[in-house]
Amino acid sequence: MEHSPIENIKKTLKSIREKMSTFDAYFSKGLELYEKKEYTLAIKAFKLALEQSNAQNYANYNLALAYQQINDADNAKKCYELFLKEFPNDQSSLYNIALIHFDYKEYDDACKYFHESFEIKPDKLTVKAITQSYIYAQKTDELYKFIDKIFSDLKYDKILAYDIAKEIEEVAPKVKNRALLDKSFEIYLKLFEIFPHNFAILITISLEYSKKGDWDNAILYCQKALVEEPNSFNANNQMGLIYYCCEDYKRSITYYEKAFKINSKTEPKIYSNLAYAYEKTGRYEDALKLLKDLIIKFPNYPEKDVIKKQARKYTEKLKKH
Repeated sequence: MEHSPIENIKKTLKSIREKMSTFDAYFSKGLELYEKKEYTLAIKAFKLALEQSNAQNYANYNLALAYQQINDADNAKKCYELFLKEFPNDQSSLYNIALIHFDYKEYDDACKYFHESFEIKPDKLTVKAITQSYIYAQKTDELYKFIDKIFSDLKYDKILAYDIAKEIEEVAPKVKNRALLDKSFEIYLKLFEIFPHNFAILITISLEYSKKGDWDNAILYCQKALVEEPNSFNANNQMGLIYYCCEDYKRSITYYEKAFKINSKTEPKIYSNLAYAYEKTGRYEDALKLLKDLIIKFPNYPEKDVIKKQARKYTEKLKKH
C-alpha cells in the first residue's frame, strides 16, 4: 500500500529529527565526557557525532581540544584546520593551531596563525608569542616591522610594545643575539616618550641603565619612578642598589631601609642587601641580625649557605672588636 504525500513528508521529517538527535546526542555526550576529563572517551563521542550525515563542523573544534588534552598534536592540528575552513576568524582556534606549529618549531606557520589571531584579539599573550616565533625563526627584520606597526597603527595599544621588549629580554639570551637586547632598550626609550609617567617603563629604564653601568641615568629614571610611586618596594630597592654600586653607602642604606619597611615579609633579598650596606659602614651587629632573621624567616632561601658563611664572617668581626 502506497503512502500518501503527507505521510511521506512525515516520514522524511521523522528521519531528519532522528539524525539530528543522534548528532546532538553524541556531541552532548562528548561535551559531558570532556568536562569530566575523560578525554579519550570524549574523542570517541565527538568522532561519532562527526560521522552523522548532518554533522556540524563546529564539533571539530571540540575534538581538537580533546586531542590536545591527550597530547595528540597531529590530530588536533587536522581538526583545527577543518574547523577553520568554515570559521576562519575564530581567534581561539587560530591561537591554538599556532601553538602547535610553534611546538613543532614550524615558526613561519606559527607566525602566520599568531598574526591572524592578533588581528582579532591584540592582547599581551599573542604579542609575546609572535615575538618568540620571529626570534626563533631568526627573522628580526620581520619582528622590527611588527614593532613599527604597533607604534604607528592607531588601532593598537602602544603599551603592547612593552610586552614585546620584555619578551625580547627573555628570549634573546637563549639565541645569543645581543642586537635584540639593544632593540628592547630602544623600545623602552620610545615608550617613555609616549608614557612619561608610566612607572613600569621608568623603573625598567633605570634597571637597563644599571646594567650598562650608567649610574647617572639609572638614578634619574629611578627618581622619576619614585615620583610616581614613592612607596614602591622595587623603586626604593633599586635606588639602594644604585647608590651601593656608586659606593654612596649612607644613601644606599636610606633607600634599603625604606624598602625593608615597605616589604620585608615576602622579599628575602632586602635582608642581605641591607646587611651588605651596613657592613660597608661598619655596622656588623645590625648586619648579622639581618642575616640571622633571613635564615629564620626564609628557611628555603636558595642562597642560604652563602648567607650562613657571611654571618660567620660578621660574628668573627664582632669578636675581634
